[in-house]
Amino acid sequence: MAFASNSVVAKARAVYGRSLSADDYSQLVSKENVAEVCAYLKQTQRYSKVLASADPQLIHRAQLEALVQRSVFDIFESFHRFDYTDSQRFFNYIVSELEIEQILLALQNAASGSSVDFVAKLPMFLLEHSKVDLAALGHAGSLPEAFEKLRGTGYEKTIGDLLISGAETGRFNISECERRLYNRYYLKMLKAIEHDYKGAERKELKRAVLRAVDMENVVTLYRYARIFGTSAADIPGKLLSFKYRLSEEVVERLAAQKDVNKIAAELAGVGYGINGDIPSGVEQLTERISLDFMKKTLRLSQSSSVVYFALIQCLKAELKNVKTIIEGIRYGMKGSDILEMIVI
Repeated sequence: MAFASNSVVAKARAVYGRSLSADDYSQLVSKENVAEVCAYLKQTQRYSKVLASADPQLIHRAQLEALVQRSVFDIFESFHRFDYTDSQRFFNYIVSELEIEQILLALQNAASGSSVDFVAKLPMFLLEHSKVDLAALGHAGSLPEAFEKLRGTGYEKTIGDLLISGAETGRFNISECERRLYNRYYLKMLKAIEHDYKGAERKELKRAVLRAVDMENVVTLYRYARIFGTSAADIPGKLLSFKYRLSEEVVERLAAQKDVNKIAAELAGVGYGINGDIPSGVEQLTERISLDFMKKTLRLSQSSSVVYFALIQCLKAELKNVKTIIEGIRYGMKGSDILEMIVI
């Protein structure tokens, strides 16, 4: 499953080299409205092409976010065209992740009996790649109808019972739905790695994927423990089923902590440390741990598959940063406060 050519590594590193810089972020958070953000992004290497025809004075927030997301997706698609070996499989994982995001949004709307917002915001570029008829799913006005729209995709086997019980009881467990969908996603990815890779490359790629899962689980357990008051005994059942360094004992200790600095210390104790100041939030902490590792991996790994996976994670982080900035400016937040919310 490894990419055959070193040209993939060179291309991935070149793409990463066009990432937004710390100075770009400082400039962006100083903008006063979406128009100014758009005008600035039009001048960057990353987003100049997709925003070439955009009029900053006419564009609104949702349009800008959609174009920025399209730009990142176009990068992934370019690798799919550039390399005809296993980039197809990685491209499929990217599509699957975006697919899951849209399925969850559609199901939330179906549970509430509304599909207007979902259909209006559906990323059009995803439609031609998704195996799910997302537009039809978006028009589902109820959970049973959504179940029928998912029939034959494989997703109905994973979450069908939740849709049925949600319709019968009026209590749809969207959190469990999300957990199951991402469990399915990571299981398929890890099975493919185990089957198609060998030796050091298999180990390196599994480590990268499982570290990402660990960080997702840290955020999840913190939310359940602190926001919902879930007991330590029940938290493991809320997490994704895969782990790298998060043993049951570590999960229990993390769930008992309320302070981000103590959580950072616990994570550092199992090899998830960071250099510099501790971020103010747990989500930013885990994203920083992941991003630091992926940047290092992108620079040093000799496996084109691992480098490409690291690039995916770095681009996703940048996309989230840009969306956070747009949202922060929309709600009139101070630039310094927005900077604390992003991860560089």
